[in-house]
Amino acid sequence: MLSEGVQQVLTVIYPLYKDEVYKRREQMMRLTALGSFGLIAMLFALLLSPQKHRMSSAETVLLGVVGLTWCGLFCALVLQQQYRHRLAKQVLIQIEQALGFYEEGLIVENQTLYPDSWKTAWLGDRSGTFYLSVLSLLTLLLLVALLLD
Repeated sequence: MLSEGVQQVLTVIYPLYKDEVYKRREQMMRLTALGSFGLIAMLFALLLSPQKHRMSSAETVLLGVVGLTWCGLFCALVLQQQYRHRLAKQVLIQIEQALGFYEEGLIVENQTLYPDSWKTAWLGDRSGTFYLSVLSLLTLLLLVALLLD
């Protein structure tokens, strides 16, 4: 059983960590949206440009490097947020366990407040893979558009 002081501290930091988990996920979505917007803008600028057929090889390579760098930057930022999200989620689960959210009888007799599967559900989260795939696919489209000119 937790001492009253420890339980008070956990009760105070629990909403902070819960908020941190949501903020990190939201940040991954924002980074993906911003990175995607930049790549789509580059793709449309390339496809709609009247000068696209007059680009030199050096200009084509430079635009390809810019697209890859843009993608790499946003993928790195998404991965950083994903790592921090997972750390915050692990701490949050430890706090929930310490507060007894997974124990029977805390609120309702013979029931847990949170299902036991929530302790490991985050391990199956594939949202980071989705965000990285979107950025990679858009970069691939940009590179294909560059090669087809």
